[in-house]
Amino acid sequence: MTKASRSGSTILVIGGTGIIGRHIVAASLDAGHPTLVLVRPPAAAADVDSDKAKLLASLVAGGATIVYGDMNDRESLVAAIRQADVVISAVGHRGTVELDGQLKVVEAIKEAGNVKRFVPSEYGCDVEQTKDGTLEPARSIIAAKVRVREAVRAAGIPYTFVCSYWAHGFMLPRLGDPLIDRPPSAIATVYGDDTQRAIFVDEKDMSVVVIKAVEDERAANKILYVRPPANKLSLGQLVRLWEKKSGNTLEKRYVSDLQLAKKVQEAPFPVNFQLAMVHSTLVAGVCEQAINPAVGVEATELYPEMDFLTVDDYLDGLLLHA
Repeated sequence: MTKASRSGSTILVIGGTGIIGRHIVAASLDAGHPTLVLVRPPAAAADVDSDKAKLLASLVAGGATIVYGDMNDRESLVAAIRQADVVISAVGHRGTVELDGQLKVVEAIKEAGNVKRFVPSEYGCDVEQTKDGTLEPARSIIAAKVRVREAVRAAGIPYTFVCSYWAHGFMLPRLGDPLIDRPPSAIATVYGDDTQRAIFVDEKDMSVVVIKAVEDERAANKILYVRPPANKLSLGQLVRLWEKKSGNTLEKRYVSDLQLAKKVQEAPFPVNFQLAMVHSTLVAGVCEQAINPAVGVEATELYPEMDFLTVDDYLDGLLLHA
């Protein structure tokens, strides 16, 4: 991790040890921001997770400051927030509890009275454009995100809501199939057809965009969409691109909307949530909806200097390490 000279806003990251949060912390440090990571104090030494402890040690070595506090402890939460200019949440999506917990963050930000920008945990589709056909449990999780948006606006807290769609690191190694964890060698499951495209954004790129946006007045009180044009593909196109690169022709099993809905019903959490979001992407077309300039801005237009990692290049790297 390269550390720039420290300058600019002090940034507090909630959920900084998570899959997305650790990238946001790294991007904040690389941009030279004093960076705080909110961590729950362990009840006892035995409660310390060794992997998490190693991650925290690496963040501290990179220049981050650990701040102990808890979303469920109002006093410690307010005290942590008072040390920062910007609060970025990256809490997990393991149901609605963590997401609704951000309502306590909103109340704490109101009490602290010093926050210049709040970024709640979203990083997916635009939850206010998601259509009624979204299946459970995705529908409830999206509703929780909407509740947070509404609370932020009602509180008058300056915000940026970030929509970065599907993360490279999750979807691309699976070629768009949450039921597997590596590229298939013989049979590829293809959800939907080639009429609806998904958008894929690298986690590091998304995090850089977030850190740029929190000090950018053009992104204040806006929905920030991250839609690199080269990264819009249908899942069928994704599979064919992998075939071309790997030289391996795969048998393709196409899954209809109804078949996908059945898989959602049968799968355990969190796979049912992931499949439900695939269904929402391909059936409702949530990635293709137009941006309303009154409420939204496009990250690739705000930051033309950014060289977003393409799906093509990511697959090259994946093949190299296969």
